[in-house]
Amino acid sequence: MFADERKARILESLNAQGRATVADLARRLGVSASTIRRDLQDLETLGLLRRAHGGAVAAHVAAFEPSVQEKNVQHPAEKFAIGQAAARLVNPGDTVLMDAGTTTLQVARHLSAPVTVITNSVDVAREMSDRPGVHLMLVGGELRPATGALVGPWAEAALARVHVDILFLGANGIDPARGITTPHPLEAAVKAAMVRSARRIILVADHSKSGQVSLMQVCTLGEVDTWVTDQAPPLDIAAACQSLGVEVLVAPPAPLPADGEDRGERQTGEMHA
Repeated sequence: MFADERKARILESLNAQGRATVADLARRLGVSASTIRRDLQDLETLGLLRRAHGGAVAAHVAAFEPSVQEKNVQHPAEKFAIGQAAARLVNPGDTVLMDAGTTTLQVARHLSAPVTVITNSVDVAREMSDRPGVHLMLVGGELRPATGALVGPWAEAALARVHVDILFLGANGIDPARGITTPHPLEAAVKAAMVRSARRIILVADHSKSGQVSLMQVCTLGEVDTWVTDQAPPLDIAAACQSLGVEVLVAPPAPLPADGEDRGERQTGEMHA
């Protein structure tokens, strides 16, 4: 097989499956792992894929990461409803770890005191900073302006020393095989450290994240305890959640507050699976 033909088949596989390992490509194409690695390097130089640990992902899979400003205008009503419903899962006195993100920010806006909040999100910290009855702890680290998240070794070291009741985790992608994913390696590492620190992991993500795959895995789908979303997930993801013991809670619709209203006021309503 000529090199160009081999590279074309690598791209076909990636575009069909989203990602592939070096070992799998070498087996299917009947060449050595070192040959595949050279091919991947050549294709990455051309911008046709992105190499990852042990393999590669298609160029379209996960390189794009919307800014906080862009995320704020995406599915605002759904995120509000998710935040309202997820906040009801917190009991007075709980210690809550809050991931950075526009959906977790909506959870923070609906939390009721007394509660301890630990977060790597500048926006969540700002939201909770003057809330009576809230004990706020901010994880240190390097600021990523694109997401308002504090990341890096300092953040990971701090998270390794805490043990919390609940983690509210955001995601860019949710896939049965590839798990919970996000585009940026530093954010993925911090999210993974959060997962290790929490007794209960609550994923908060709207329907648009279902079936999507980003560059870096945070955790497997089976590590999630509860997923609060706005719509029932597709059948394959719903079946995976059931088999893995992941509770799926669909938040009832909630009207967005008018400007000037207290967005943190918790309202009545029931969730359903």
